[in-house]
Amino acid sequence: MIYRKRPAGFRKLIVGKRLALIALVAALAFVVACGQTEPEESAKKPNRELVLPVQIGKVIFKDVIDEINSVGNVAAEQRVVITSEVNGRLKSLPVEEGSKVKAGQMLALIDIRDYRLQVGQLRAEQDSARKEYEKTLSGLRPEDKEKLQAQVKADQSALDLAIKVQRRMEQLVLDGVVSQSLLDEANDKVARAQETLRSSKAALTAGGKSREEDILKSKSNLDSVTKKLEMAQLNLSKAIIRAPFDGVVISKKIEVGAYAGSGTAILEMIGSSKLKAVLEIPQSYRGKLEKISRIDFKVEELGLGFVMDENLKQRVRVIPDANIFSGNIKVQVELPSHLNTLFPGLTLEARMQFDTRRQVKHVPSISLVIGEKGTVVYAVENGRAKLVPVRAFRERDGLVEVDDFTHQLNRDTRLIQRGSGAMFPGVKVFPTNPEPQAKPPFNSAEKGKPRPKSGPRGT
Repeated sequence: MIYRKRPAGFRKLIVGKRLALIALVAALAFVVACGQTEPEESAKKPNRELVLPVQIGKVIFKDVIDEINSVGNVAAEQRVVITSEVNGRLKSLPVEEGSKVKAGQMLALIDIRDYRLQVGQLRAEQDSARKEYEKTLSGLRPEDKEKLQAQVKADQSALDLAIKVQRRMEQLVLDGVVSQSLLDEANDKVARAQETLRSSKAALTAGGKSREEDILKSKSNLDSVTKKLEMAQLNLSKAIIRAPFDGVVISKKIEVGAYAGSGTAILEMIGSSKLKAVLEIPQSYRGKLEKISRIDFKVEELGLGFVMDENLKQRVRVIPDANIFSGNIKVQVELPSHLNTLFPGLTLEARMQFDTRRQVKHVPSISLVIGEKGTVVYAVENGRAKLVPVRAFRERDGLVEVDDFTHQLNRDTRLIQRGSGAMFPGVKVFPTNPEPQAKPPFNSAEKGKPRPKSGPRGT
């Protein structure tokens, strides 16, 4: 056999083709092998699902006494700063701080000399104005009336004489003894005498009663002077400052000899008959004061505690000056009169109880979840977590009052407690305590009552 030597480049080309063919066959074999083994392996491996272990509990139904705690002070039922109502120098201040005084007792005296002088002057003016008014009502004085009456009589006599002369002249004219001119003069005298008599009678009538405007003017002057006198007498009485009620003087605001203007503080006193507790409560409880049933007071300074549970609607009043910063309101409670150890300024604590709400839904606080969807709890339903939206209110002793506005929570609900923070709707859960127990009572409405037996109960 004869062998021919090939060129070096040709040999390299053949080797490259062989290597490419081997690589292609190996790739096809790998694809076939993968296509046959992957379905078998996936069929052998089961599907895995997330399961969360949880601890479950129950929805608790409890009677709740609505109550709040407050801190306040003992204050006097009556507390007032006595001020001067008139101007003048303080002449006397016969009480000291701490003095007990009776209603009507003199506390201070303003110099009253000017007020006495003013009262005397106005009394004289009043007497003069009263006489003038009486004179206006009755008309002229008696002597003036007599003069007018005499004038009327004289004018009447002159008229009678003129008439007699007139008649005589008429006869003489008829007899032709005198001329007509003399009769005319006689007629003129009669006419003038009649006019004079009419004028004098009118003057007498006018003098018997004054004109209406004169009476009104005189009456107005008398009333004005009388009012001034009454005001001066009132100022004179105000110069003596008296206690408005039984109480204790707690501070003096001015010294004897100082000038006191109208409104100047003289002293401060409190009533000794009644005490009150001034408390601050949330604004939301204003409408609940009608339902207040009990108040427990405690005074640490005296080691004293007492309870009020009678006539509270009449004893509790709202002070109309709500705190604009906290939104709270102040209330005052009239304290029993037999508590003689109490005095103004003491600090006391109060627990105010209102109405009792029956069978209110509560959940353990650990079961609440606050997220983007608001406040929710999770319950176990068919082995999976179910989201239940709620509104949460007051928390006490590990339980929170809730409003189940979708009505999904009842006594049989298996409520997720521990693990609720990692929940999401529909996830499968594994309860670690299949038989949850209810929590013991948490408020005073339930204390002392036997724990309810387990088992389904109606809502």
